[in-house]
Amino acid sequence: MKILITGGAGFIGSYLTNLLYNEGHQVFVIDNLSKQVHGKEKTKSFLYQTIIDKADFFEEDILTSKSLNSLIGKVDCIVHLAAETGTGQSMYDISNYVRTNSLGTSKILESLVKNKNTVKKFILASSRAVYGEGKYSCLEHGIVYPVARRIEDMRKGDFECKCPICNNEVTALATDEDSIIFPQSIYGITKFNQEQLVKSVCNSINLPYSIFRFQNVYGNGQSLNNPYTGILAIFCKLLLENKEINVFEDGLESRDFIHVTDITKAIYLDLKSHQNFQTYNVGSGKRTTVIEIVHMLEERIISTAKHRISGAFRLGDIRHNYADVTNISKLLGFTPSIKLDDGIFSFIDWTRLSESDPVSNNYKKSVAEMEKFKLYYNKTNS
Repeated sequence: MKILITGGAGFIGSYLTNLLYNEGHQVFVIDNLSKQVHGKEKTKSFLYQTIIDKADFFEEDILTSKSLNSLIGKVDCIVHLAAETGTGQSMYDISNYVRTNSLGTSKILESLVKNKNTVKKFILASSRAVYGEGKYSCLEHGIVYPVARRIEDMRKGDFECKCPICNNEVTALATDEDSIIFPQSIYGITKFNQEQLVKSVCNSINLPYSIFRFQNVYGNGQSLNNPYTGILAIFCKLLLENKEINVFEDGLESRDFIHVTDITKAIYLDLKSHQNFQTYNVGSGKRTTVIEIVHMLEERIISTAKHRISGAFRLGDIRHNYADVTNISKLLGFTPSIKLDDGIFSFIDWTRLSESDPVSNNYKKSVAEMEKFKLYYNKTNS
């Protein structure tokens, strides 16, 4: 197969590029080598270096790509990964997220509509962020979908979700693909907009598609300089720098962590399958609290740093969300292969050997930016 990957030099994209190359496929990559992902010396970045001899590479922004129209006449499939991905950052860098994620997707789809092409399938990387909090259970009202948590409650240290009907606390359930879509961040809104664009256009031109809603992705190669990357990478780097970890809320907020290798495995299973017009959750199907992640890292990293459960919180963050993976298991035969303990152990080893700038300064800057725009609350400003 001949496959075009937008964002193919990014975190997930580089793993997918390598997998497809190793399986004998021809890969084309469009990537703008964003400084936030690849650092100042972009062509020396770990991710870029892993793909330079594995794909035909075009350093272009998907919004202004001069190669896109010709490439869609050569490839069998498009895997669209190029996107801005920071939930917190999206709450103030709004136009950039809408432009890159929504308009970027529309540019590809418009090219498919207007130009002769050989594309037989379109694969979109979406996010669990489209669900917002996702599915919960209320003792009185059964299955419910909580709205965004109230600032007044969180200022008092009450971080749990409430039933939208009776306002009592609810219990998180595994969120399936048929759950209500209720994004609570600009990032989540743009990801759902991407989904809507893909479904509308692909259905109209009868182009098969698959949509993957990723949970919290981690693994070797994840940016260590980007303060908007996953918490596992940030916390790991801070401990290695002997810098204090600020644990937001009460530390009991939870996420579903899935290794990047399993993400690319899921995409490849779909490429080889006969399944079309499907939407999949991709996760481990398990909840892990933030404080559990901190303890796992502290057990493995000798550091003078301590963690502090601060009670601080960010607008746009959710409390809990984990995937119901029944659909992808049934249709693609997908099961995660990398356990969280093993993945974290490998990630720590890779981080120790990686050359990167200190993350602490960038992290403080990102928090200051959110505080400036009244999107971050701690004990002093709440």
